[in-house]
Amino acid sequence: MLDVSGPLESLTADTLRMVRCTVSMAEALLGTPDGGRTAGASTPARRPVQRAVARPTAAVESLELLGDQPAAVFRDGSRVTLTLRRAEILALLDSRTQGWSAEELAYELHGDAGIAASIRTEMFRVRSLLGDAVASNPYRLVAGLAGCSDAGRVLRLLRAGRVAEALEAYRDYLLSRSGALAVQLRRDQLDLALGSAVRSSGDADLLIRWLSTDMGSGDFEAVEALGRLVGRGDARYLAFRASSGG
Repeated sequence: MLDVSGPLESLTADTLRMVRCTVSMAEALLGTPDGGRTAGASTPARRPVQRAVARPTAAVESLELLGDQPAAVFRDGSRVTLTLRRAEILALLDSRTQGWSAEELAYELHGDAGIAASIRTEMFRVRSLLGDAVASNPYRLVAGLAGCSDAGRVLRLLRAGRVAEALEAYRDYLLSRSGALAVQLRRDQLDLALGSAVRSSGDADLLIRWLSTDMGSGDFEAVEALGRLVGRGDARYLAFRASSGG
């Protein structure tokens, strides 16, 4: 115990320095391993830090990009809905194996108004959702996942000459709610590729199936191809011709 009591006039600068030094020593001594708590005091349990666990690459099975309810599908059977913005980004990643920079994605999706920083923020969220399935520098789907979407499957079937299976797999437009020019371009390319394959097939049944879909209902060239196969007096040809406005 330090006693510095006495008359005020006896207080000196050395006394003050001694008091400060003593206080510092006391604080150091009280800084015990238990944080200065007295023996027997209860120590509150530390809550474990929650960290996001990224899904492994193998967990991602496919992307559903056809229609208006895009989603990521995992091999355990779970399905996670994607926002339209993230689905648009993934549609571009799915279309090019060499990948995209943030600046390229920003321009493709938003033109001159695109901001690379906004894309990087979205990509952080996409990678948090899909884990190592998406690589960076440049942004791309890892090997084995590029073209893994339902839209990519349609293209693979067409390239393999399996037109009937491609038509069956083409259940809706690519991201039908998207107004992004880059997505619209790929939507039109997919539609044109399938329509051209069906028209060139020489198969009346395929033409009828194509013309019966929302995507093929306005394909006047397919109607004329059907007319050449079944005859222009055939009721099926006349029905599709009338509905196409021909």
